[in-house]
Amino acid sequence: MTASILINGELSDVVPAGDRGLAYGDGVFETLRFTAGQPHLWQGHMDRLQRGCERLALPVPDQAQLLREARTVATGERDCVVKIILTRGSGGRGYAPPSTPQPNRVVSCHALPSGLEGDARRGVHGRLCEQRIALQPSLRGIKHLNRLEYVLAAAELAGEPGQVGIVRNTEDFVISSVHANLFLVVNGQLLTPRMDRCGVHGVLRALLLRDFKNRLELRRVTLDLMAAASEIFLVSSVRGVVPLRSLGDWHWDPGPVTRDMQQWHREMVQSA
Repeated sequence: MTASILINGELSDVVPAGDRGLAYGDGVFETLRFTAGQPHLWQGHMDRLQRGCERLALPVPDQAQLLREARTVATGERDCVVKIILTRGSGGRGYAPPSTPQPNRVVSCHALPSGLEGDARRGVHGRLCEQRIALQPSLRGIKHLNRLEYVLAAAELAGEPGQVGIVRNTEDFVISSVHANLFLVVNGQLLTPRMDRCGVHGVLRALLLRDFKNRLELRRVTLDLMAAASEIFLVSSVRGVVPLRSLGDWHWDPGPVTRDMQQWHREMVQSA
């Protein structure tokens, strides 16, 4: 499919050369799935977008306007991915942000990643990336535009289609995959990495933390803890719940907890 793009509500594919998103990664973004013109987990994405704007002191965009534009770019697509980018706009040379920013809004539509149904059924295979994620508590959780650490991690997978990259922080704790949050089942306990100093707080991760708070624990996840897990699965708004089948010499089968989480996700999307 050819990407459909709106910039500040107008059909275009051009942003100013002086845009701070281009110059400094000064902005935030959200990536979500649309089915038959309806967004998956819309409010969760808008809540995270608002948190990102507040953290970076950006004007918060109007949600109703964003939804109209997202539906416009998704028109005619049965199942697709919509990406929303908000930059601080242009501001001249230098790091200091303008006192009255004029944000640029980019909303675009893209094809779904291939093989999602097969991945959900059979699982995916992981590779441990050498690239580490730096500790930066002031930016943890949000989806800011500077994703160079993840770009470099993804580059390690070049020529290995179908593999997912597993990333650690600079303290050697496992954080996530390149594209999704990570959950483990260890001795019957559901665990997910604590991300209070780095990493993206996924929308689907937040809903799991809400709905299963009585059986879910935040932990500093080591490779040894992953090796001890009976099940591991990945979650993201676009890909849903996907079993992790292997990482190096370690192997896991999609188990009952993973299948329960997949059913929970299907029911939640259908009822939204």
